[in-house]
Amino acid sequence: MDYEKWIRRACDTIGNNITVGTIFEVKQLFPGHEWEELSRGERSLFGRYFSNAVKDGRIPSIKKCEEGKNHHNRYIKKE
Repeated sequence: MDYEKWIRRACDTIGNNITVGTIFEVKQLFPGHEWEELSRGERSLFGRYFSNAVKDGRIPSIKKCEEGKNHHNRYIKKE
């Protein structure tokens, strides 16, 4: 899995389809069938990679917020 490619795709979706103030999970940034084709391990590892990218400031318009009831990380678009 090319994490940087998936990060670029996630950033494109965030820029084009997510409005400021919207709370979302990483899986919402990709078409359902595409996300589900990944193994559980790949989804988990990419989720951690995305979380670290947000924490490191590589995705500056996104802030991590509270976990959902399903214990998935949630994010909010702030700019």
